This record gives sequence, C-alpha cells and structure tokens, in this order.
Amino acid sequence: MDSNYRLSSLPELFQNLGQIVVCEQDGDVAMGIADLEEIVDRLCQGFEEWGAKPGDRIAIWLPNGVPYIALMWATSRLGLVLVSINTRYRSSEVADIVGRSGARLLVVDPGFLGIDFSGILAEIKQSDLLLEGVISLDDNIELPWPTIRWSDLIKSERSLIDRSDRDLPWIVFSTSGTTSQPKLVLHNQSGPADHARDLAATFGHVAMAAVPMCGVFGYSMLLGAMGAGSDLITMPIFDADLTGTAIEKYGVNTFHGSDEMLDRIIRVGTDLSSLDPVGYARFNNALENVPEDAAKAGLNAIGLYGMSEVHALYSRRSLRPKERMSIPGGSLVSIEASARVVNPDTSKVLEIGEEGELQLRGPSLFAGYLADGGESIDSVLTSKHFDHDWFRTGDLARMEDEVTFEYLARLGDVLRLGGFLVNPAEIEECLLSQEGVDAVQVVGVDLPGGPKAVAFVVSEQSIDAQKLRNECRNRLASFKVPALIIQLQEFPTTESANGTKIQKVRLRDIAIEALTNN
Repeated sequence: MDSNYRLSSLPELFQNLGQIVVCEQDGDVAMGIADLEEIVDRLCQGFEEWGAKPGDRIAIWLPNGVPYIALMWATSRLGLVLVSINTRYRSSEVADIVGRSGARLLVVDPGFLGIDFSGILAEIKQSDLLLEGVISLDDNIELPWPTIRWSDLIKSERSLIDRSDRDLPWIVFSTSGTTSQPKLVLHNQSGPADHARDLAATFGHVAMAAVPMCGVFGYSMLLGAMGAGSDLITMPIFDADLTGTAIEKYGVNTFHGSDEMLDRIIRVGTDLSSLDPVGYARFNNALENVPEDAAKAGLNAIGLYGMSEVHALYSRRSLRPKERMSIPGGSLVSIEASARVVNPDTSKVLEIGEEGELQLRGPSLFAGYLADGGESIDSVLTSKHFDHDWFRTGDLARMEDEVTFEYLARLGDVLRLGGFLVNPAEIEECLLSQEGVDAVQVVGVDLPGGPKAVAFVVSEQSIDAQKLRNECRNRLASFKVPALIIQLQEFPTTESANGTKIQKVRLRDIAIEALTNN
C-alpha cells in the first residue's frame, strides 16, 4: 500500500474530482474543478469575515448541487463542522437538529421545490436555537434571523486558508428514527478521506449521485468520485427519466441507489449499457424481482451494506457467485476493516454461518454521537454502542467467511417466537409466494401468552386472511404462523435521506390495537 494512502486530506481529494454536472429539467450545468475551487476560496474568505471559528457548526439544508459540494469543501478547509439536514424535514425536525447541534449558521435554498422555507423557519422559536444568521441562495427572503446572501459570500476575495486536519470533526448526519430523537452521527475528516480512497477502485470515470447528499448514501457517491477522480453527475432531486437520460448521455459507469430508484430507472428504457455493476439497497420487499429485472436490462445488481456510523458502501457484493450477487452485505471495501458476528446477549463471537449481531471496525467508523449543544461527543451514548473497539450495528447477520457477511435484518425487527429468534423475512417470503400478495411486512407483538407475529399485506384484491394463515401453517413451524393478518392499502413510511423506509413502529401500534379489539 502507498505510504501516503492514509495521509490524504479532504481538500486534496476534492481537488481530485473531475467536472461536476448538475442535471435539471430545464438543462444541465457543468462546472470544472478550477471554477468550483474559486467559489470555495471565496466562501472561505466570506466565512472568515463573518467570524466563523474552527469547530463551529454550520447546518446545511440544501439539495444536491454545486453550493452543497462547495460548502463541504470550504468547511473542511476551515475546520468547520457541516450538519446535514434532509430537505424533506419541516419545522420541528429542523429545530431539533439545528438546536441540538448548536449550529451558528443555517444555509437554505428558498427556491427549491417551492418549499416555504420562510414559513417553516417562522414556526421555530428563535430562543430555541443558537442561530446567528441564515445564508440564503435566494436574495429575496425574509427571516427572523439576520440574512446573509450567498451572492455576497461568493463575491469575497479569494482565500487560500487551509486548516484541514484529519483529526478535526467535520460532518454530522442524523439517523432515521421514528420513535425518538435521531442520533447525530459525527465523522472526523480522516474517516471520509480514507473511505474515499477505499472506494476508488470500485468507481468508474463517471459517477452518478442521484441520492440526496444529506444522507450517507448520496454523500458516499461523492466520496467515491473524489477518490477515483471521477466526473460527478448529480441532480437536486431524484427523477427517473432525468437519471436514465443522464446515464446514457454521459456514459455513467457507477450508480448506486435504492431498490425503488433502480426499478424506476430500468422502466425508463434508456440505454444503461455504460453502467458497471449497480449497487442497490433493499428497502421494499415488494421489489424483490429488481435483480431479475435489472438482468433483463443487461445490468448486474449487486447487494450493498452501510449505515451512517460506518458510511454507506461499507461492503459490496462481487459478481461471483452469481446466485449470491444481490444479497445485502458482501466483502469489506477497506482492507483495514473487520467484521464479526456475536451473540447479542453474551457478546460471544459466533462461528461462520451462525446468526447474531453484526459488529464492525475500520477506518470509516464515526467519531461518536454528538452531545446536545454540539461542543463534544456524548460519551455515555456512544459507549453504549460499542463492545470495546467494535461498533455494535444492531443488525442481524451471519459471516460467510472471514471478510464477507450477509445482512439479514435489524435486530429490533427480529422476532422472539416460541423461544427462538425468527427472522421476519422467513414469514414474509412464505406470504409473498401466495397469489395476489404484493408486499408483506411482519412485526412482533408481546401478548400475555407470549410474543406473536402479526403480518401486514398489501394486495390489489381482497385477501382471505384465514387461507393465508393456513398456508403458513402448512409451510412453517406453528409458532411462526401470524396470529393476525391485516390488509393495508399501503405501508406507513418515513422519508429518510437514504430512501423511503417502512415505519415498523407504526405497524406494531396498529397490530396491538387490532389484537386488543379482536
């Protein structure tokens, strides 16, 4: 390995990017790296003149585009901490993240998607936040806080200041929780820099970041492009037609996204032959045929694994063996990373093939969860998620060999039925095989007689719940048979920066209510 491999700084890696192309319905805009760096130089000077100090948190509530990438680069040079906010968030969510992070500045784009940023921010009490100003990409916005115009910032003199340091805190992502406050995941500059280098070998010369960069999935596409020196094609919001057209127009080699995104792109019908293996994340079991549909379009869809705490694209599948190519998990991207599976109750390391909690360590690991106020790491909360130097993912998995694993489910979704741990996917697959069943989600509910499974089914036709239960009884152990099968028009979902996720907690609430009234 090159002795400088682990010494790369983030500003150096940003300079390694090819051109940036932002695709929108009214046309594409391309920018070379020299022009982007000039904007970054002027931003650095503008922040300095405003009074930003190393360690200050700057909250970014922006879609993908040149301003987002420029702010990432500028904050890395100035030693500032960038706090990513999902553009789908509204007043209570924005207030929570901006408030707990202790951000001094908030950057917004009032023209994005017609969102009423002014109205949303007006709902937030000024006293709840430490904000001292709002940077607006639109000159015409009125806010309760002093407004700094983006157009003025990028007219500042150019500055060559560079305080970057691999040990400095740099970027914060919020986890996608639906029952409590999302945790604020802090990464130092070293983790993203090293992950960019580790991803370089898996990226082609043109990469597509269609997933929002406010989450680790889209942002990791940027990191990979930085490591490989790729051109980066991106867009403010995912649009299947626009993405398919851009893949064909620019000869995109590397694209990763959710199962829903890949499904929609395939249906566009454009020429996708330039793509290397396409990585996808499974969020919707109704789209289980995505790998087969991709193959019909001439694509190899490979499984991935990642999370905010270790970065997206932490592991990926290879093309062999083909029958396991699309299974979530895969081999570790970094040769310095490690994975193991342990008994979640005893922490005993399990043998290859045994199911338990996945634990990880490696250069892309986060620095810790940000404490309220943003000045330090919450050591108590962070330590709860570690077993010595191993990060406890909370995921059910099994090792396939020393460096390859299969992700099975979130441990919180795993059912304890009849005294056994049961992966809900086993029951879901049984129901999905029945005629007329389009999608299934299974949750566990604690009852006086012991925990039971409850299944939720989406179907275009009326289902016979008892018939489906009988089919499960014929194929599964009796303790796995759902106590109740409930038909829904659609599953309750929440929009995260990395994709649309089903609200299992809401399903449990519905199940408890149904069982109570049954």
